[in-house]
Amino acid sequence: MSQQHAAELCALLVNDIYGEVSSKVVSILLQLGRLPIPQICSHIKLGPKIVKQTLVVLIQQHLVTHYTHSENHRDIVYYETNWMQIYELLHAGRIIRAMESRYGNDGALVISNMLQLGHARVSDFLSAYGTSTKNAGQDAEDTTTSVETLKSIITEMVASRFLIQVQEHHMNPPTDTINAMRKSLTAQLRKNFTVETRLVKEVDRQIAIKMAEFADGDTSAHAGMKRKLATSAKGKAKKRAKVSMYDQEVEEEEWEVDEEVVLRVNHEKFLVLFRNQELVSLAEKRLGRTTSLVYRQFLEKLEPKYLRCHVIGDDDEEEDNPKKRIKLSVLELSKTFDFSIELDNSIAAPPKEVSRGRKRSLEDSDDESPKHLNGNAEDEDEDEEEDEWADHEEIDDADPEALKKKKRMAIIKQHLQLLAEDSFKFLKHESTRGMGEWSINYKELGKLIKQLEVEKVVEERFGSMGTRLLRIVKDKGKLDEKQIANIALLKQKEIRATLSGLHEAGHLELQEVPKTATPQVSRMFFLWFYDFERAKNALIGDVYKAMARCIQRTNTERDKRKSLLEKWERTDVQANQEEYLTTGEKRELEIWSTREEKLLAQLMRLDRIVMVMRDF
Repeated sequence: MSQQHAAELCALLVNDIYGEVSSKVVSILLQLGRLPIPQICSHIKLGPKIVKQTLVVLIQQHLVTHYTHSENHRDIVYYETNWMQIYELLHAGRIIRAMESRYGNDGALVISNMLQLGHARVSDFLSAYGTSTKNAGQDAEDTTTSVETLKSIITEMVASRFLIQVQEHHMNPPTDTINAMRKSLTAQLRKNFTVETRLVKEVDRQIAIKMAEFADGDTSAHAGMKRKLATSAKGKAKKRAKVSMYDQEVEEEEWEVDEEVVLRVNHEKFLVLFRNQELVSLAEKRLGRTTSLVYRQFLEKLEPKYLRCHVIGDDDEEEDNPKKRIKLSVLELSKTFDFSIELDNSIAAPPKEVSRGRKRSLEDSDDESPKHLNGNAEDEDEDEEEDEWADHEEIDDADPEALKKKKRMAIIKQHLQLLAEDSFKFLKHESTRGMGEWSINYKELGKLIKQLEVEKVVEERFGSMGTRLLRIVKDKGKLDEKQIANIALLKQKEIRATLSGLHEAGHLELQEVPKTATPQVSRMFFLWFYDFERAKNALIGDVYKAMARCIQRTNTERDKRKSLLEKWERTDVQANQEEYLTTGEKRELEIWSTREEKLLAQLMRLDRIVMVMRDF
């Protein structure tokens, strides 16, 4: 059912952006699978020319992939939809807003054009940008400067992997890529294996490695870049001076994006960005704003080291092996920490012990005095602090700036300890190097936020009782109705309707266990249990359906006011609305604007649920 609603949603998205013909092509490919052009034409009742033009646009946007297969000495091209890429059309607004916050208006311009184009060669993109931004009163130098600024932003986006190079496997369906790889590897390795099962296992192992490499792409530091030529004052390229091996100072090389590469938007990297935002928001609700800001700095520091949300291959390898965990120390974090974040007085000090004025007796020895005991504790704390600072450079206590830096690092450490000690386990303490090393268990945090999202939906649909029963079944395992009622301290008739509703919505499952060899309804145990994967898939299917209905309702509201909206979109009407629009038309436009805004906001909320449940 979820696949049906997902296909309906994808067809509606393509229809809104690329038109009815593109929607028909995508819809038929989603329903029937891969097809060649003649069969596509026969199903949608359109000519080959229109279908080919439509497929060109969809392939350019990476919404359709293709593969050439040889049959009876003839090459036949099959086309297949990439429905996940179609769904990513909903993330365009989030992506543009994220790039605008990082790179300003120029960054938003770059990413919005890349989203519209699908993929583009850098040189073509830069030439189009220079032509489109050159005004009548703007000379050539201004255009060159703006293009150079744009080029530097593209370089930063490529370095951060928000833009990646287009490879051949991006245009082909994954199944065909795997089949071609399997055929080649089997032919190469067959001579090394006599047992077929061992050959198959080795081929599968190498295919998994290769597919992981394809998914990661070129992970080198300067992928898609070239060395930047140093220019003289006259604008000519200078030759790089030869530097002796005994010279102490070596000129640092500068890199820029290669204008010959073809780039596309890397949606996987943006999902990492959105996941970090979700975790920061959750930390703010749990621990306050300042701690969440420290957590955001921590996540941003680790962001370049994570290529995607889901690890391809062995997901548990990193978590099981401490040496492979990505760690970050307080010292490393403090070097790039945002000084605009106010940390002073962000954590309350523990209350001081108040002396009750008891006279000290002669029997009280100095070794057992509270003052001396506190002094020992302070000495131990100082020893621990000295051990933590042993790994990095010494700080001059006489320098006020150094003392301020030391105090700031101590406060940062306290916030990280709060994050690690919370029941949600936002961080995991690894060692004491550099005032403490920390890592993030994204796998466990992903399970946690997914479960919280399921419980939030259950709370909205079935109230607090529904959430209560769901948690009981989740924690205790398989239970019958009587056991659930006893644990919940409720009567069976009070929970029966809620349990049935949870089962109907897909949040709980029911298992029948016969008491005797002959199955009869009167002689059976009915056990309730919680299957997270089934509950997750049921929720995602419901959300897909709700999103499709939001888009359909928006289209219906727009069709009701088609003539009015066409009038309002005219430039002369927008320039002088008072003259061309009546009071009734203005009121109707206001109603339409309010409804459209509410429907789009609801669509984005539903999209957030899908990201949390499916992508994080």
